[in-house]
Amino acid sequence: MKALVYHGPRDLRVEERPDPLLGPKDVRLAVKACGICGSELHAVLEAQERRKPGIVMGHEFAGEVIEVGSQVAACRVGDRVTVQPLTHCGACDLCRGGRPNACPNRTLYGMTWGMPGGYAERAVVTEDRCFPIAEGVAYELAILGEPLAVALHALGRGPASPARSVAVVGAGTVGLLTLVALSTLKPEQLFATDKVAWKLDLAKALGATTLLAGRDDTRAAVREATKGRGVDWAIEAVGVEATVALALDLTRPAGHLTCIGNAEARIGISLHAIVQGERTLMGSYGYTDADFRSGLELVAQGRVPASLIAERRVTLDSAPADLVALATGEWSCIKAVLVP
Repeated sequence: MKALVYHGPRDLRVEERPDPLLGPKDVRLAVKACGICGSELHAVLEAQERRKPGIVMGHEFAGEVIEVGSQVAACRVGDRVTVQPLTHCGACDLCRGGRPNACPNRTLYGMTWGMPGGYAERAVVTEDRCFPIAEGVAYELAILGEPLAVALHALGRGPASPARSVAVVGAGTVGLLTLVALSTLKPEQLFATDKVAWKLDLAKALGATTLLAGRDDTRAAVREATKGRGVDWAIEAVGVEATVALALDLTRPAGHLTCIGNAEARIGISLHAIVQGERTLMGSYGYTDADFRSGLELVAQGRVPASLIAERRVTLDSAPADLVALATGEWSCIKAVLVP
């Protein structure tokens, strides 16, 4: 089969690879769509410890079941499914305590060595990672269930009492899908900020008051709108020092900051703002199966605008050049989709 193989920064090659072996509890998919994640584009530009040369990336994928293992019971040939790519051991304290996304033994299709992902014509995953796609939902829209699950999990890492005012810092895929997820909570005030104007047009369509970083004084505008308090809850969806600092600064004393962004390994942060302001800082990583199901339900309900799927369609043959164009910003879109 054809697969896009990562050999290092700016070194992506389309290669013929043998189909992965099918275990008794596995299903084989003909990949129909695979979202291109920002974390993968970071790997296109610079080496990452998490993605080793020789891997087939792609963790936001969906496809048609074309073969099942001897012990598979819930999937049948012809089923349309999307893949929940995050696995866990099921035996540790965190798994047993309902926190499988924090499992120290977790793995991820498309990132963990030996678990090739969806940048290929076909993929093999365990039966329990396959979730059915609702009738009428296109494969290319179903793949948004994965990043939407990230956003929904972050909502569970928010303040215990309802937040009347919320700011989302970063209007990329996860930031915009966080706005979709927040629509289920209906905060009284909802802000979104980014440095790219056309992304904020999408955020505005999702109900947010938008602030363009670098042009608008985001801090002053939020303070004025919240009568000097700041927001009850800020959600950071970029993962770099400047945006985390901004999100913290937008949060009122005794407020809550949830960080989803995961770009920089280490950042500086104001300990005074956290300690003296008694702000709560919470990390949010991945999702649970329940989050994933909820994400697919919102997609099936039509809560995710089709405008979040980019016009950019990437094929395996065009992918080596196209992913570099996406990573460098030569192409601008929210979510490009690889269609093998």
